[in-house]
Amino acid sequence: MTTPTEPRPLKVLHVIDSLGVGGGAEHSLVTMLPELAARGVESEVVCLTPRVGGLQARVQEMGFRLDVAPAGRLPSRAKWLRARLHESGADLIHASLVSSCLLARAAGRGTGVRQLNSLVQTTYDMELRSQAGIPRWKLRTMATVDGFTARRYVDHFHTLTEAVTTEATDVLGIDPNRISEIPRGRSSAQLGARTEQRRAATRESLGIAESVPVAINVARQDHQKSQELLVRAFARVVAQHPTALLLIAGREGNATPAIQRAIDELQLGDSVRLYGHRTDVPDLLAAADVFVFPSVSEGFGGAIIEAMALELPVITSDHPALVEVLAGGDAGIVTRRGDELELANGINRLFGDPLAAAELAQAGHQRFMNHYELGVIVDQMVAMYRTLALSS
Repeated sequence: MTTPTEPRPLKVLHVIDSLGVGGGAEHSLVTMLPELAARGVESEVVCLTPRVGGLQARVQEMGFRLDVAPAGRLPSRAKWLRARLHESGADLIHASLVSSCLLARAAGRGTGVRQLNSLVQTTYDMELRSQAGIPRWKLRTMATVDGFTARRYVDHFHTLTEAVTTEATDVLGIDPNRISEIPRGRSSAQLGARTEQRRAATRESLGIAESVPVAINVARQDHQKSQELLVRAFARVVAQHPTALLLIAGREGNATPAIQRAIDELQLGDSVRLYGHRTDVPDLLAAADVFVFPSVSEGFGGAIIEAMALELPVITSDHPALVEVLAGGDAGIVTRRGDELELANGINRLFGDPLAAAELAQAGHQRFMNHYELGVIVDQMVAMYRTLALSS
């Protein structure tokens, strides 16, 4: 009688722009590394830019090899990464974010190593990028280069949502048969439970009374996250709920001056707190009453599923990726992008109706458990890795 053999270990070289305090792609990679190891995937990491501390230090503390590509022009960096790829003996090179994907394509072509790219953002939203000061001609040029090299050199693509998949097929011209759609995941065990004790302890540490209605946004302070709009909407909330607080947790970015100007202009200094980067986001979520995420552009929105995991009712914009995460609005409130009044009304509704807020929180939590629990997501990633490796 024979017994089934264990699948052979897979070796994956992950390439990512950097691992500092991190955004969604960075946190997802670091969260998945030990889970991948437990499933027989040996991982090494290459960053394009060095960072002190943060997630880079965490990866090294967990015992994973991490190298930083030397500075220089694309040809020299690609030559270095090609040598690093050969040294690793990797079955796959898995790149995330546009710069890393372009470098990995240049380094990996002709090596026989399978190439996987994660497309994690609706990068070519023309209206958004124009607002951010990127000329349309430049964006079209980027899309042309991105699409050509993607179709020519990449074996398979991973997207987070249907919205990202649509951009990959319509803008980059990628064959949908070469795309696997797998969302991000989070570990409910690592996030912990929402308890009255946790809520009370966190509020006490922040100097927030139990009776104060609290809304929270977790995102870097960039224009695409629409926190200036959120601040202006919150002035309407304070008019109905004078003691209400808005917490914004996320590192400073290109929108920080505009956010601060709005706070000053509307005299919301006692009602809005800019916390910057925080390492205790799950505790902040457990202490809040409503999670608000009005982004005008997203690939997924990892902070949303963290809020759902912690049974916090969610309000988002109607960006297609966010609507998808909220099951078309069944698991949260969807508001029109850029609509200050509608956003304020959503927050006021949940502050004023605890029963509706609780029902929405439970719907979101159930969707998290069914679709975004980390173990389920990592199983899907490993299956994709193995299928790709065996197809070589």
